[in-house]
Amino acid sequence: MAQVSTHRPVLYPDQYVWYVFASSLDIIVTVFVLSHLGMREANTFAQWSIDRFGTWGLIGLKFLSVILVVCVCEYIGRRKHVAGRRLACWSILASLLPVLAALAQVVYLLSVGDLEWTVLPATKAALEQLP
Repeated sequence: MAQVSTHRPVLYPDQYVWYVFASSLDIIVTVFVLSHLGMREANTFAQWSIDRFGTWGLIGLKFLSVILVVCVCEYIGRRKHVAGRRLACWSILASLLPVLAALAQVVYLLSVGDLEWTVLPATKAALEQLP
């Protein structure tokens, strides 16, 4: 078995890219279903963040959690490389679960004909560009 260097800047760069991608999808889908479909965030702390700071609160909370997960993966991985890699992979899957759940809700609502779309009001900048 090859020796794994634990002196690299990060141990699992490929997994971290996918984790950031999955976390970004979570933000995008969450903002979409909250803004356009009138749904409510199931996570109480995330909803509090949204109520208090808007979308930026949700983004900040998500990326603080990303930083925490990467730090934990690095900490564990420098002690047990395989366990750190497994945690990084499971983190990707865990970030995809809310995305899949929200998309399943949208598909269900579409299938029963109970989806109500809300158009967001135009921003001031967009209105100023109109002829």
